[in-house]
Amino acid sequence: MQLANDMVEIGEILELHSPARYRDRDRETRILEAVRAAREAYTVLFIHTDGAGDPDSARRERVEPAAQRIADELAQQQERTVAVIPVRETEAWSLVDGDALRGAFGTVLDDSRLGVPVRPREVERIPDPKQTLRQAFIRVIGTRRLKKKKAEAFLDVIGERVQLERLREVPAFQRLEQDLRTALLDLGYLRWGMR
Repeated sequence: MQLANDMVEIGEILELHSPARYRDRDRETRILEAVRAAREAYTVLFIHTDGAGDPDSARRERVEPAAQRIADELAQQQERTVAVIPVRETEAWSLVDGDALRGAFGTVLDDSRLGVPVRPREVERIPDPKQTLRQAFIRVIGTRRLKKKKAEAFLDVIGERVQLERLREVPAFQRLEQDLRTALLDLGYLRWGMR
């Protein structure tokens, strides 16, 4: 089923950084000034923050103030903001698909031996996803080569391999996808009734 109203070209994902003179300012100002510096370079702005166990609080305290400030000060723009808030850390989403990990790390270890959950939604219960990812990596390469390679270096490769169906079983990812769908609908890229 096609959800878009028309052909949609998706450009490169840009990572925005606030201008140097704003680096010591509050989070909202840094985000606003990064957006101001990148005017017309994007249509959807993803604001990421780790949930640290309380994604609702993270949304209220670290995403909504910045999104509101952007809306207030740059109201003429057509862009939309979308929150990216994993329950703890983004690395948890890299643990939803053992096959993606195996492919990226070059191993045949099963999920149990890698130390990752079998059911995707269980990643939200992992207290330290970065550590879990590192431990899975150590189980594959051992500790001797750990100084030369880091598990975090494989995040892009894992992200390219992870099955979207498995991510969609994670409630925090479901919220991201719904927020993105709403933004695209508001911008006119999706047909009504496709929420």
